[in-house]
Amino acid sequence: MITAILFVSFFIMLIIGVPIAICLGASSALAILYASMFDPQFSTLTLSMIATNTYTGIAKFLLLAIPFFVLSGNIMAKAGISDRLVRFIDDLVGHTRGGMAIVCVIVSCFFGAISGSGPATVAALGAVLIPAMIASGFSPAFAEALMAASSSIAIVIPPSIAFVVYASIVGQSVGALFMAGIIPGILMGAVLCLVVYIEARKKGIEPAHEKRSAKELWASFKDAIWGLLMPVIILGGIYGAIFTPTEAAAVSVVYGIIVAVFIYRDVTLKDLFHIFVDSAKTSGGIMLIVASASLFSYCCTLFGISEAAQALLTAIGSNKIVFLLVVNIILLIAGFFIDANSAMYIFIPIMAPVAQSLGYNLVAFGVVATVNLAIGQVTPPVGVNLFVAMGLKIEDTAKKALGGAKQYIRVTLPMISKAVMPMIAACLAVLLLITYVPKTSLVFVKAEEYKGEAAQMLSEGGLTYHDYDHSDEYDAMLNAAIYTGNDEWQDTTWNFDCSTGEASTWAQAGYYFNALMQQSTGGKVKVDVYPGEQLTNGDQVAGIQALMDGDTLQVSFHSNLIYANFDPRFNVVSLPYLFEDYDDIDTVMNGAGGEDLKSILDEYGVVCEGIGDNGFRQITNSKHPIKTVSDLKDIKMRICSNDLCAQVYSLWGCDASAMNWAETYTALQQGTMDGQENPETSIDSASVQDVQKYLSAWNGYYDCIFLCINKKAYDKFTDEQKAVIDENARKAAEYQKAVNRAKVDELINKWKQSGVLEVTDRDEMDSESFKSAAEPAYQWYEDQLVNSKGMTEEEAKAFVADFMVKK
Repeated sequence: MITAILFVSFFIMLIIGVPIAICLGASSALAILYASMFDPQFSTLTLSMIATNTYTGIAKFLLLAIPFFVLSGNIMAKAGISDRLVRFIDDLVGHTRGGMAIVCVIVSCFFGAISGSGPATVAALGAVLIPAMIASGFSPAFAEALMAASSSIAIVIPPSIAFVVYASIVGQSVGALFMAGIIPGILMGAVLCLVVYIEARKKGIEPAHEKRSAKELWASFKDAIWGLLMPVIILGGIYGAIFTPTEAAAVSVVYGIIVAVFIYRDVTLKDLFHIFVDSAKTSGGIMLIVASASLFSYCCTLFGISEAAQALLTAIGSNKIVFLLVVNIILLIAGFFIDANSAMYIFIPIMAPVAQSLGYNLVAFGVVATVNLAIGQVTPPVGVNLFVAMGLKIEDTAKKALGGAKQYIRVTLPMISKAVMPMIAACLAVLLLITYVPKTSLVFVKAEEYKGEAAQMLSEGGLTYHDYDHSDEYDAMLNAAIYTGNDEWQDTTWNFDCSTGEASTWAQAGYYFNALMQQSTGGKVKVDVYPGEQLTNGDQVAGIQALMDGDTLQVSFHSNLIYANFDPRFNVVSLPYLFEDYDDIDTVMNGAGGEDLKSILDEYGVVCEGIGDNGFRQITNSKHPIKTVSDLKDIKMRICSNDLCAQVYSLWGCDASAMNWAETYTALQQGTMDGQENPETSIDSASVQDVQKYLSAWNGYYDCIFLCINKKAYDKFTDEQKAVIDENARKAAEYQKAVNRAKVDELINKWKQSGVLEVTDRDEMDSESFKSAAEPAYQWYEDQLVNSKGMTEEEAKAFVADFMVKK
């Protein structure tokens, strides 16, 4: 029923003409509302998840490239670059049969590399090129169809916004995708030129002019050089490792302003203001689509739709040829109705895992998906480029020459649909080539051996790493365990879950584990990372339960405080003032205490591969500095779902209550809660410092995190393979711990220097007042072990003693 509500409401709104962003967002909201009210399985679901997941969908550094590329494209479009490009390309190829139409194709490719948008390319060039093609002998329908078809190449030729979106979804390198788009884009242009040549011969269209002299060519080239250099600078800078794709987008803006204002001088400061406004509107529209599509994708994952669709695709397309055919058909149809960015978010999370499981290169798959959606932009009856071309006011010069009133050429949908069909057929031929011969797209990727900011190409299989704190010390290519067994690795995809966001050390360790496993297994074992409890609606307890079940979740990083909901023995780590510093923690975790915890986890059907740090839990609040225990009395404090925490804060006299972590930021922002307690890295990854004023770095109590694998999933491998998994997981846990601790002092110093938080250090606090007030918690905890676990008092005291550092 939830699936029906999600998709039926989406298509109804789409059919009646509701904007795509609203269709995606509203249908998702309806599905979440229905599930929370009528499905017991989702009774804890709240509408705040809508805000949380839409924000998460766009809160990615990589997506910053989109508004910059939009802005640079608009600047160059206003700088008269289109006229200069047309003049130069016309001088270059205008002497050939059907020359002006070939000019249209080539200029569209160049301008598409600047704007990255098909409709924008039609709008910028159509008013110049369509009349010129008609004047040279082509029919109005053919001219407008060619303008629309050649402009669709804009999302394939780099830099492409569609590639940026795909990279943010799948975790591939933007630079590798840009490189992979070059050959397919050129091939699409070449086949369109072939269509033009055939049409020109059929119509008997002669060259527009004689071949230009070298002097004339040089003059038009010099005039157009600054526009031609823009894609060269962007791509050269990325591939030369001078700057990242996001930085390249910003560089393109600066370059565009210099060219437009100071070299061509076609743009004034007043014009720049209007360009910025138009770019903000365009970028806002794109990001709204991305946010809504991200929410829609989250709903598909949450309600099991993605998993079911993947299973269906796998069953249908167990053969790679059949699977790719099905993918092409689905994406072509999708391109008829929805824009490329929305289609990416809806279909790629479902299709990409299946493609990779079949051994298909994910960079090449991104190109296939993008070319499909590019063709969709010109496929009747909804191809957006066709309607932009038909909407241009092109004066009918023939009727004007006869002395009549000014009239405009009118091309109907049936007319342009008929004219565009040979062009679609030609582009479909290219699509089939790059689909079934993926090396076509990867020629330049391999030649450059590209290493990107967020991913690293590993082999012909296109294995990639997601972004993590990469250095020589943590290079997965060097550090991955070496497999020496004889049994072949089975294609396996594990889902990794953690409570904190994508920027956190928890998630980064998950990405590092994925990198290590892919390197060790030749891409056979992949770990998909879902930060922020995406698979369990932000519910940390449900996340651990899902790990124990092993169906939707096979690997996770979760805190001992959350595991304590299943067994109070996990609370021992977080007794107040148990540890003085990290040296104390390492002594315990590398000794009897750590072994005790791993043994307990084994009882619950999970294998503990390593123990990382969440860290000492510091207090933030928005009311006043906290220095003594009495300062807590008027604070409404968000705490995690843990009875020891509730007991300790009660002893401190604080008004504390548990709350879903995904909802905490909003509660702090709106004043529903005054404060919260978490380690520095968790505070930073969730941007809590933006809605709080004070932090007390008191080291009052600590919690660790366990890197665990579901035992059933783990036991599917041989002993030799388990040894590889063990080593890679241990390295991932050590990586998390090292990076986490390095960030603690860095964050405290940053907050102090910036003034974003007023920090009270430990030596400024009356620690004894907190210690003495919390002392009864030890006896309370030992009593709990006796009552709930059947321990004797001596056994309970001995268990706690394993975690006390003897000095």
